[in-house]
Amino acid sequence: MYKEVENFLSEDNIKFIDDTILNSKIPFYHHPFSCLDKDNKPDTKCFLSHVILKRIEHRQEGELYNSPYYPEVLSILNSFFKKSKIKPKEYLRISINYTYSNGHKKSDTHLDHPKIKHKQVLIYLNDCLDKNANTVILDKNKKIIKEVSIKKHKAVLFGNNLHYHYFPKKGCRVVLVCTFR
Repeated sequence: MYKEVENFLSEDNIKFIDDTILNSKIPFYHHPFSCLDKDNKPDTKCFLSHVILKRIEHRQEGELYNSPYYPEVLSILNSFFKKSKIKPKEYLRISINYTYSNGHKKSDTHLDHPKIKHKQVLIYLNDCLDKNANTVILDKNKKIIKEVSIKKHKAVLFGNNLHYHYFPKKGCRVVLVCTFR
C-alpha cells in the first residue's frame, strides 16, 4: 500500500501550518533518539518534536491528547482522510517532527509500532532546503518500494512498512506524522 495525495488542505489548515507551526509559535522539544534498534536500544539520532497524541504504547488509560493544538492538527488529518476516503478506527500516534543536520546521514530503518499492525501518513509541512532529505519506504525484504521527495503540503500514506528518512544537510524538515488503524 502506497499513495501520495496533494491539494487536500483547507485555507485554515494552510494558515495554521504557516502562521503557527512554521512561524515559531508551537514549541518543539528535544528527543535524544529517533527510534529503537533491533535490540530495543535507543539510537543517538536526536531531533525535535511536538507530540500531539502520545504513542499508544506510552499513553495512560483515558489519556486523550498531549497538545493544545490537537483540534487544528486533527482538522489537517481530517482533510487528508476525507480526500483519501479513509476512516481511521483509532489514532496510535500523532506528532510534528522537526529534523535538521544532527551529524547523521539518516535515521535507522524502523517501524513506528513494531508490535502493532498500523498504517501511516506523513504530511510534509515545509519545503526543505535539502532536496535529498527524502523518506524511503521498504518492503518486508528491505527492498525499496519508494523514495519519497519532500514537497510542502504533500501527504504520503503507506502500510506497516519499514522506513527511514535522510536528515537534511541544510535547513529543516517538518513533517506531521500520524499512525493509525
